[in-house]
Amino acid sequence: MFLWIGPFLLLSNVVHTNITMSDSEIKEETEVEVEEAKSDVEEGLEDAGEGLEDASDKVQAGAKAVAKKVADPDKDLESEYQKEKIKEKMD
Repeated sequence: MFLWIGPFLLLSNVVHTNITMSDSEIKEETEVEVEEAKSDVEEGLEDAGEGLEDASDKVQAGAKAVAKKVADPDKDLESEYQKEKIKEKMD
């Protein structure tokens, strides 16, 4: 049955159906989501490890530059730091 109201057409007696996923489909979709989440976590951990390694290199380079500055006060701390940072990245 159709009912016209102004420019709108209303349908009555429309049968509503619910489409549901089977248990196996739900399980499969969940497994895919879990694998994607694991991948995201592993990628995040890898990025964090790289950041930590980079920070460690900078701290070591800074410590060596300060030690050289203490040993020879005429040395420029920034240039010594840059030299040591390059050495740390090469190691």
